[in-house]
Amino acid sequence: MKKASRIIILIIVICCAAGAGAAYYINSHFTYNTDTAVGNTAGNLNNGGLFCEYDGKIYFSNPYDSDCLYVMNSDCSKAHKLNDDHANSINVSGSHILYVKNNMSRTSIAGDYRGQMFGIVCTNLNGKNSKVLTQTKSLTASLYGNYLYYQHYDNDTALTFYKIKIDGKENTKLSDTPYNPSSVYSGRIYFSDPNKQNNVSYLDTNSSQIMSYYSANAYMVDAAGSYIYYIDVDKGYSLVRLNTGNMTLELLYQPLSGKVVNFNRYGSKIFFQMEGDNAGLYRMNADGTQVEYIAYGNISHIHCTSQYTFFQYYEDDVTLYRIPTTGAISKVEEITIR
Repeated sequence: MKKASRIIILIIVICCAAGAGAAYYINSHFTYNTDTAVGNTAGNLNNGGLFCEYDGKIYFSNPYDSDCLYVMNSDCSKAHKLNDDHANSINVSGSHILYVKNNMSRTSIAGDYRGQMFGIVCTNLNGKNSKVLTQTKSLTASLYGNYLYYQHYDNDTALTFYKIKIDGKENTKLSDTPYNPSSVYSGRIYFSDPNKQNNVSYLDTNSSQIMSYYSANAYMVDAAGSYIYYIDVDKGYSLVRLNTGNMTLELLYQPLSGKVVNFNRYGSKIFFQMEGDNAGLYRMNADGTQVEYIAYGNISHIHCTSQYTFFQYYEDDVTLYRIPTTGAISKVEEITIR
């Protein structure tokens, strides 16, 4: 009997040691990204980061299920829930999904939700093994390499600008100004600088220095290739792009009436939202040619992926619509994801 007890105790000790060893191995073998990894497009993050395409999958916040985190194939097939977090600023690269969660919703309140309401989360691509990086309110967040750059909120300082390593270490304040980190390109984060009359400025991710780049009253900056795209407030809310090779400005779309208030560039296409007499969603080439009128109304949350561009209406934050990102647009399609 004593021998049997010793054997049972030995088995328990071995199991505990094996479990501890496995936990140590997992924690000490965190998978990091390449130094140049980018988590999402500037256009998607400027629109809330509710959709993010990576390796043939679309990770998204499902409006039909209280904005919970879902995944589906790039053709919108085989959608399924990853977890119950209400996700935005979704970034995906390597082995991880990183996102800002805001679980303060009517659904969670009614259900007496007792979990952590806010924060930044890093999880596996299957939605498992979630690690909470911060537990504070955050707005826009953007991944570059192994750091997430984000707008941090607390009651004392309101919004400020931070970065944190994807393993939860090195949570560091970069500036008291809450710069928008959406546009990441070639080691820099470009943004409209409120401290310098909305000039285009950038953060050097190596030195963490903030530098002025171009004098303009800019809004919604998107740097890619040889151009920086933005809405020029001083030019009547026109859509423009700056040629960074010769520093000349190209006027892409100038409204005759109304103004451009939102856009999303994906490759050689730009989708933009007009307010005013010609309100609605438009598409054009990135050089300003072939302007197409797509849908009438007050459009919101324009998100682009390789096959489809998704959007909603301000008056209806549940129903989701899609159109082809490239190629002919024959109709606007309502899509339901349950």
